[in-house]
Amino acid sequence: MLKDEVRTLTYRNAMYHNKHLFRGKVVLDVGCGTGILSMFAVKAGAKHVYGVSFLYFMLCHGYLIRASFYFHTVSTVLCLPAAMHCECF
Repeated sequence: MLKDEVRTLTYRNAMYHNKHLFRGKVVLDVGCGTGILSMFAVKAGAKHVYGVSFLYFMLCHGYLIRASFYFHTVSTVLCLPAAMHCECF
């Protein structure tokens, strides 16, 4: 998604121009990947964002986001469908 600049900027603009829909809300980013949409949601005013992924290596974005100034606003969740178990980091 990051390489598709048109799509990424369209999502960003949609969120930024509709901040009233995000302000104070809890957002679930399913299939969070790089976490770019999670970051856009936080910047649009979301109270908290949960990034969920089924792929362990995709959750590295959570550590990057938490290392930045979104630490208190973003949680990452790893779901392992084989075990039907979710862990929150």
